[in-house]
Amino acid sequence: MRLLYVKAVLERENNVQKVGPKSEVLRELDDRTVHYAILSHRWGSEVSYEELIGLMAMGEQDRAEVRSRDGYQKIIRSCERAMQDGYTWLWIDTCCIDKRSSAELSEAINSMYRWYQNSQKCYAYLNDVEESTFPPERNDSKFGRSNGWPEWFERGWTLQELIAPKRIEFFNKNWVSIGSKASLADMLQKVTHIPREVLLNTPTEQRPCIAQIMSWAADRKTTRVEDRAYSLMGLFGVNMPMLYGEGQKAFQRLQLEIIRASSDHTIFAWDPFGRIRRPGNILADDPSYFRGCHRIKQVEPAHFVFDLTRYIRQHELSNHWFNNVTRRHRLASWHDIVHGQQYRTISITNTGVQVWLPVIPYHGSLSTVKAVVASHQMELVTIDLAFYRSAFERSFDPTGIYKTYPEFKALCLAYTDETRHDLKLDDTNASYHGFTRCGTFPREITGDTVTLLSHVSDLIVVVYTNSDARSRFAVGLGYYSDLGWVHVACDESSTNQEETGTPWADFAKKAYDMMWGARAHHAQQGTPAHGYNGNSIKHAHFPRSIWAARVAWGRWNTGNSTVVVDVEQCPGCCLGPIARTDTTNDRDGLDMPGLMMITLPSHRLLLDGRSVWLHECSRGTSLGDYGDCIGGNFTRHGNIFEDMRTLGIDPENPAYHPVVNRFSSTSDEEFAATIISRSDDSMLSRPIGLSLPSSRHFVLLLKALSTHLSDKHLVITNVQYSHHGWETRIGSNEDSKMDNGSRSTKPGDFTTLCSVASPQVWRRQLACVQRRKRFREIREHFYALVNPVHALLTIPPTP
Repeated sequence: MRLLYVKAVLERENNVQKVGPKSEVLRELDDRTVHYAILSHRWGSEVSYEELIGLMAMGEQDRAEVRSRDGYQKIIRSCERAMQDGYTWLWIDTCCIDKRSSAELSEAINSMYRWYQNSQKCYAYLNDVEESTFPPERNDSKFGRSNGWPEWFERGWTLQELIAPKRIEFFNKNWVSIGSKASLADMLQKVTHIPREVLLNTPTEQRPCIAQIMSWAADRKTTRVEDRAYSLMGLFGVNMPMLYGEGQKAFQRLQLEIIRASSDHTIFAWDPFGRIRRPGNILADDPSYFRGCHRIKQVEPAHFVFDLTRYIRQHELSNHWFNNVTRRHRLASWHDIVHGQQYRTISITNTGVQVWLPVIPYHGSLSTVKAVVASHQMELVTIDLAFYRSAFERSFDPTGIYKTYPEFKALCLAYTDETRHDLKLDDTNASYHGFTRCGTFPREITGDTVTLLSHVSDLIVVVYTNSDARSRFAVGLGYYSDLGWVHVACDESSTNQEETGTPWADFAKKAYDMMWGARAHHAQQGTPAHGYNGNSIKHAHFPRSIWAARVAWGRWNTGNSTVVVDVEQCPGCCLGPIARTDTTNDRDGLDMPGLMMITLPSHRLLLDGRSVWLHECSRGTSLGDYGDCIGGNFTRHGNIFEDMRTLGIDPENPAYHPVVNRFSSTSDEEFAATIISRSDDSMLSRPIGLSLPSSRHFVLLLKALSTHLSDKHLVITNVQYSHHGWETRIGSNEDSKMDNGSRSTKPGDFTTLCSVASPQVWRRQLACVQRRKRFREIREHFYALVNPVHALLTIPPTP
C-alpha cells in the first residue's frame, strides 16, 4: 500500500516556499509489517494523488488553490494528529490511491477492509459535528439529511471503516476528540444496529449471519450505485473485479460470490416482513432489501431439526405429529440430511442456485411452496417460492398451506431476470382533465417504464389523482400464471384529497390488496380477444362525476407492451362502474393518436416506408372529414378543421398542420409509388399524400370532439394521384396501359385514396345507447310525477 510519510508532509507544509519540486511524501510499504494510522471521512473538496505529488511543481496560484481546500486541511490535520500519537505513516484514500489506474483502484478497493483492519488507529472525522461531545440523541433538525445522525454514519464505505479497525477515535469539525469506539460502543450500537461485540471485536460463539450484516448497510448511501456492493466485499471476505457502469448487477455479483464462499441460507431471507414485495429472482436488488433483518440469526444444523419440529407444532401442520409412529424415522432422516454435505453445500449453475431446503406445498398449486430457511427471528424464517419454467423464484401472498409435514427437497432458485417484462406507460393525456400520476405501489418505477419482475405473480399499482375535483383512480398492471392483465379501481370515498381524506399511498395499498386477491380472475379476463393487433380497453366511471378512466393494452407476449391511460368525459351512460371491451389497433404502422381502427381496406401503399391500407373515395373527400361508414361507403358529415374555429381553435397553429407523406417506390420514375391492390400491382403518377398529425394538441382535439362525434369515422390519410401521363400494371408492356372507364384520364384529374378510421376516443358501446334510453324513460317518469304535484301546489285557494 502507498502511505503518507507524516514528517515529510508537515515539513513541506511548514516550508512550502523552500521545498523543492521533487520532495517525496508517499512511499510503498507492506501493511502487514508497518505501523500506521488511517483516516475515515466524508468526501468533499479533496486533493488527489496527482495533485499531492505535483503540488510543489504547480504555479503559485494553483498551489494556493489546492492548499485552501478542506480536503488539504484534512490531510495536514490528520498528519499532525498521527505525529502527536507517534505514528510515522498515515493512509488517506483520497490521495494515496492513483485513481487514474483502474488496476490500482481495483486492488485498493479489494484490499481496503484489510488495510483498515491492520491499522493501529483510525481517525474518524465527523465534519458536521460542531459540539465537543458526540451527539447524545437523534437530531433530525440538525442532521435531517442523514437520518438524524452525523452523515458519516449513513455512507456506504464508512461501514467497513467502523467495523474493521481495532481502535477508532472520533473528531468533530474542529478536530477535537469526542470519544472512541470503545467508549461510545453502546451509542454506536444504537445508531447503527451493529452489536457491541462486533464493534469491539469481542470473540463470540456465533458470527453474525449474512442477512444481519446486510441489514447494517440497508440505509447507507453511496455516490455510485455499484459502490453499495463494492463497499461490502471486505465484510464478507470476498473479492471481485470492479465494473463501474454495471449498476445493480454489482450487488447481484456480490451475492453470488458470497454464496460460493458460504453455506449461510440467510442470504435468501431478505424482505422478511413482505414490505417490498418484489417477486422474481432469488437475489436482492440492493442492501435495503435486508432492512429489518438485524435480529436474524443463523440456525446451526444441530438445532435446525428441533426448531423445525417446534414450527410444525406452532402452526399445527400435523395433528398427529407427536403420536405418529413414523415420527422417529422422519426425525432421523432430517438429522441425516442437515448434517450431510449435500445440505451444507450451495452451488451455482447456469440454471440457478442449487440448494436443499424443507418446503411445504400450498393449497391448489403444486408449483408454489413455502420454504423454511435455516434462520430465525423469533421463529424460523420462511420464504414463498413459485416454480416457473426451470427454476423457483420469489413469490408473495399465496393463500393457505397444507397441514402436512415439511419435506426436504433439492431446489433450483433463479438468480437472473429472464422473466422480467418492461411495459411502456403512456399516460400523457390523462392530464387533460387535471389528473396526474402521484405514485406507484409497492415499488417505484423509472420514468414511464413499468417493470414486472415475474410471470408467475406480480403487480404494480399506479395512482392518478385530481385534487381539485377530489377524484382518484388506480391502474393495476400485473402478471399471473404467465398471463398479463390490467385492472382499474376508482376511489369510492366522497372526499379523498390529501388534506382531508386518505393519503394516496393508503389508497394504493387498498387497491393493491383488492387486485392481488382477484389476480387469477383478472388474468383470465385480461387477454385481448383479437389477434396480433388486438387491444383490450377497460372503462371505469368515476363516482359522482362526468369522467371515466380508459385504459388500453395489447398482447404483451407479442411485443405490444404499451399501456395507454386516459381520462374522458362520460355522461354516465357507460356499461357500468368497470367494463372491459376488446378492439383492434389496426393502424398499419401509422403513428396516429387515440388507437385508430382502420376501416374499408382495399389497397395498400408504401407510405413513409410503411405499408398502409387505403380505400378509393369520392374526389371531394378531404383530410379530417368525419361521417358515417356503412356498407363500404363513407358519407361525409363535416370536417374537424372546419369545426375548430367554432371551438375557438386556430387551425393554422403548426401543431395541427397535416403531415406530408413520403412515398416509397420500386421504380426509377421520380413521382412513382408502388401500390398493391387486391388483384394486382399498379403504379401511381405524381401522388400527393397528407396525414393527420400525431401531436398531443391533436389528441386533445379528438377528445374535445368525442361527445359530439361519438361513433363517427375519420379520414386520417388522404392520397391523391393523377391519371394524366401513365399508370401501368407492374410486369405488363406498353400495350397494357389502363384505360378504365370509371377513371378520368383528363389532364389535372385526380383520384383520391383515403384511410378511414374509427378513433378509439370516439367509440361508444351499444350499451351506452340502451342505458341512455333507460335514463330518458326514468326522467320522463320523474317529470310526470312532479308536474301533477306542481299543478296542485299552484291551484289558487277557493274563496
